[in-house]
Amino acid sequence: MESSIPIEIHAQKLSEWLTSRKHCKKNWHSHIQPIRQKINAAIQDMPENNEIVKLLSGAYINYFYCKRIIEILKETEADTKNLFGSYGSQRMKDWLEIEKLYLKDNIYLAEACDLLVQNIKYHIPSVKKQIAKLQSGQTDCDKKIEDYTKSIQTCKKDLEMMRKQFSIVDDNSFKRTLIGRLNELQKVYDDVTEHIKNLKKANSYFSLFVANILGSDINLTMLQYILNNGNTTYYEYLYGEKPSKIEESVLTIEEDIKDTTADEEIDWGDLENPSEDIDYGISLEESGIVVENLQTDGSIARGNEALTLLDNFQTRNEFMNDILELESFLSMRLLELSNETNSALSVHSGGEINESKPEIASMLDVIKVIKQKLNDPVFQHLQQIKHSPRYLNKLESTFLQKVSNVEKMINSQIAVSNKKKELAEEYNQLVPKLKLIQQKNKQLITEIEFDISKKYKNRPVYIIGTSIFGSS
Repeated sequence: MESSIPIEIHAQKLSEWLTSRKHCKKNWHSHIQPIRQKINAAIQDMPENNEIVKLLSGAYINYFYCKRIIEILKETEADTKNLFGSYGSQRMKDWLEIEKLYLKDNIYLAEACDLLVQNIKYHIPSVKKQIAKLQSGQTDCDKKIEDYTKSIQTCKKDLEMMRKQFSIVDDNSFKRTLIGRLNELQKVYDDVTEHIKNLKKANSYFSLFVANILGSDINLTMLQYILNNGNTTYYEYLYGEKPSKIEESVLTIEEDIKDTTADEEIDWGDLENPSEDIDYGISLEESGIVVENLQTDGSIARGNEALTLLDNFQTRNEFMNDILELESFLSMRLLELSNETNSALSVHSGGEINESKPEIASMLDVIKVIKQKLNDPVFQHLQQIKHSPRYLNKLESTFLQKVSNVEKMINSQIAVSNKKKELAEEYNQLVPKLKLIQQKNKQLITEIEFDISKKYKNRPVYIIGTSIFGSS
């Protein structure tokens, strides 16, 4: 039977379907404005009723809402009804007039269908897009927070290592702390000098062995000198006599008492002595280290000449070269003895240069200790600091930059966390809003289907194609 055959109407063609079948007029838009004005005026005077409040809360009031409002007013305005069935209430009169205007030429149906299409084609997808953007924004914030956490941990670890390395307790006293540690240099020099004394036999072993193989005298000059004379001044090394006076620059800090956070100015005197390059992001050129010309003002040791051999860049390098050459020689001898080979290095005369493997190993241990002490990072930094104001300033700048970076990253992480909270709040507001729109849209679909069905002797009516617009 025809009455059981369903009518399927595509949502996108709904308005066209209604106008083609003369249910609605194409110019219905021109008649809707007066109705909207009357609705806006009518809602200004409504009785206190929870359902009415719910109906009017943030929703577009269409014809089906008007019908429900009239049903409620029949109860709230019942005492204004006269014997002829008319209502004396102005509220009821206003809404009944609105209903009448809606019913003319099925304007209500044209508007409801237009509202439905707007919802499923634009409004719902727009809200979904906003929700997806908010979700994506929160995910991005989580990633940034995680990245900041890792970076902060890394920077804090580097900063703590630097504080521990240089014994920094107060970040604002970086220069003073390091300058206060410069007296540790002499302790290291004294300790190294004591260890050098234990290389006397190794040095003799090297000289005798080379003389036996090559037939000529080859000495480790700087090592030999320190063994014979100790860690003297460069002046004594050059001129063969001790200076009558040593004028070595003393480092002091001039502070601005009013501003303890201001950059500290350092009085370096006339001393700028070269020192070994240390990989701390500061090149030798940046450190400002230069090699001074020798001074020969009587018997007074000044500048580089006032420095000890282990404190002077040039002579310390010569000493380290001697140590490395001796280490290479002893390592080769130990290997030869271990392999018991008959290479040229195994030749000796009368046993006077023969050493056992334990003795050679002990010599190498002494060299290892000396290298460790002179190559210690803190020791090398202190040397650079002593001989270059630029180096200390650069080192302090590096340290304070790390402190600043940690603070900036913490503040940035807090800002991102706050941003995520804002996104979450907006997301939590939109999700229920979307559900409410979808719920009311489904209700609108049902009402339109039911209304069209009545016009076709209650044949089942289905509006299809709503899912492709993201209405659900």
